[in-house]
Amino acid sequence: MAGARMDVAATGTMSQPAGRLIKFVSECCWLTLGCLVLCTFLAFFSSRFWVAELLANLRVQLVIAGLLVLFIGVFLRHWRLALLACVVIALHLSWFATAFPPVSNGDSFRHFVTVTSVNVLSENVQHDRVIADLIEANADVIAVLELTPMLDQKLRQDLPAYSHVMSRSENSGNFGVGVYSKYPLADAEYFESVEAIDSIAVTVMVEQVRGKEEKFRLFVTHPLPPMNGGLFEKRNRQLEDVADRIHRFRKQASAIPVVLLGDLNLTPWSPWFLELQSRSGLVRGISHFSLEPTWYCFPLFPFGLVIDHGLIEPSLACSDFKVGKPMGADHRSITLRIASSD
Repeated sequence: MAGARMDVAATGTMSQPAGRLIKFVSECCWLTLGCLVLCTFLAFFSSRFWVAELLANLRVQLVIAGLLVLFIGVFLRHWRLALLACVVIALHLSWFATAFPPVSNGDSFRHFVTVTSVNVLSENVQHDRVIADLIEANADVIAVLELTPMLDQKLRQDLPAYSHVMSRSENSGNFGVGVYSKYPLADAEYFESVEAIDSIAVTVMVEQVRGKEEKFRLFVTHPLPPMNGGLFEKRNRQLEDVADRIHRFRKQASAIPVVLLGDLNLTPWSPWFLELQSRSGLVRGISHFSLEPTWYCFPLFPFGLVIDHGLIEPSLACSDFKVGKPMGADHRSITLRIASSD
């Protein structure tokens, strides 16, 4: 009997730490869920307020946190916790429709052009890694953001195949921009949607094997990061201006397809991304379901955002989409293999 009492006492002693741990985990989950509910509520106002839009850009992270709470709730059989986590997750899932490639309008496509966009980070001096990444991408046209004079010179020297160039590099600031093309460029223009930030619009004359020369209009832009109310307004104004320019061009020259490349400083799950698509008439250029980040705070998936984009004409199709490797910057390059309908 004495031995039995000792076993019961020992079991009770061991279960107390486990009970305290379960209680602690449960309380942490409820606290996390409360934060998720607050963030989800604020995200409904993301079209108007910069803090709310920052939260909307973090939908992937919010869903990851929600899934963690859901799994723990199911494991602990805290069904109310799990149910509320499901509701929070469901409120974000519809926004990930842009993670899927758009439905093609045509049945048969042929390769048209390959384009790459890369934000090299103006402070990045690992230019050889940038060059190696671009060589591996093997694009026909490259858009470079945060371009410095030193990198501009190196790109011209080390990538002689890209003999058609228009660039405005900057030593100060983060808004140098350039286009490097294997094909001739025409009707080139720089324009400012907001003060002191240049964007590019240029027609690329694509040479075809059949002897027929085709072309597309390329827009390259890099708006400000929306880290306060003023920057939020300027970023939105730049996106609206670029979208309006694209819309006007598409009305005037409907036979020439349009491609938009850039670090747009917003994710596809922001309402402003949907506004950009609607206003310009372009669609996100991806070939498969993709949540892969193009910018990292730390080099792990939960600490990255999808903010570098290629948008294309609905009459085109993206047959392949790739995110590049680390090359000394906080961004990764994106490469789109674009096809056109026969």
